[in-house]
Amino acid sequence: MNSVEKSETSPRKDDHLRLCIEEDVTYDTITTGFEIVRLKINSVIRTENFDDIDLSTDFLGKTITYPIIISGMTGGSKLGQKYNKIIAEVCQEKNIAMGVGSQRAAFENPELAKTFQVRDKAPNIPLIANLGIAQFLEGYGLKEAELAIEMINANALAVHINPMQELIQKEGTRKFSAIFDALENLSVSLKSPLIVKGVGSGFSHNDMLLLHKLKFYALDIAGAGGTNWKKIETARNPNLNYLSDSFLNLGVPTLISLKEARNYLNFGYPSIRNFIRLARKSPVDIKKTIVSGGIWSGLDAIKALVFGGNYVAFALPALRAVAKGGKEELISYLNSYIFEMKTVMSILGFNNLETLRKKGHNAFWIDGKEYRKL
Repeated sequence: MNSVEKSETSPRKDDHLRLCIEEDVTYDTITTGFEIVRLKINSVIRTENFDDIDLSTDFLGKTITYPIIISGMTGGSKLGQKYNKIIAEVCQEKNIAMGVGSQRAAFENPELAKTFQVRDKAPNIPLIANLGIAQFLEGYGLKEAELAIEMINANALAVHINPMQELIQKEGTRKFSAIFDALENLSVSLKSPLIVKGVGSGFSHNDMLLLHKLKFYALDIAGAGGTNWKKIETARNPNLNYLSDSFLNLGVPTLISLKEARNYLNFGYPSIRNFIRLARKSPVDIKKTIVSGGIWSGLDAIKALVFGGNYVAFALPALRAVAKGGKEELISYLNSYIFEMKTVMSILGFNNLETLRKKGHNAFWIDGKEYRKL
């Protein structure tokens, strides 16, 4: 084995990449929920000029041109390094944010650090380091968190919480009772911004009751409806060939996760009830919400922002675009995504994100009957 891949985690990373690119790893019976969110076309007569649409926003102290993050999914192998470099180069050109995959492999073998290091391709964008909560349950602490950030010269650390994936993963941990304590310790001790990140199963009402007590920069909700890591790990674990479809499709849909985040972490959808609820809880900074979990079109991106999200994120479409046609294909995908976002903004009558956030709660309606089913 090449020295760059002397890590127990490296083969798993390549398995993940291969399965994501070649197999159906999405949810079968759960959708994001955004199909029941209907946008109100205010007026075809008072449409905003397309070229005047400004989607720029602040993220981690930097101005990005679009509220888009290509999430962390890879690294830790030669193939992962190739994908990270291409994605970073495109993110730099588009001036959007990027995350890398879990850096655990680089702690197992320091030579693998270079598979995550992309600052040479993306010197100016917000960059997010990544470690799993499982590692903090098994002995990682503040030192490793800071090293992960330093390793790639990142602007923040995402800690992904993935108990369902870990339980199915043949190499995964089985101990989760100290998740909140581990997050609390990090939220208090880490000086860099902390992002709490889901992994395709979403967050529930009960999760929000706990999370709103902590100090962190943003929550990446990663709801059910996009990439299904339970299916990915099942494909890698021959001992679990007969898991039921209903089991593999467990999760909180992205829309419902966003609803809960909106109610407890910010005032994305203004209501006096939410204000009173938050005022009665422990006083913490209002967190930002990253909406991911199947937000693979510009239309759904605007729906997510209208419904209270601050940013949108995705990974699987980016990986598949790079696999299909390299840098050019990823640029093409992003161009279409951004075109959809700007076009929808135009016909809604909003020319910037500030206006969308102030007035966006009047720009949608929900099929109530379908909403109650979620």
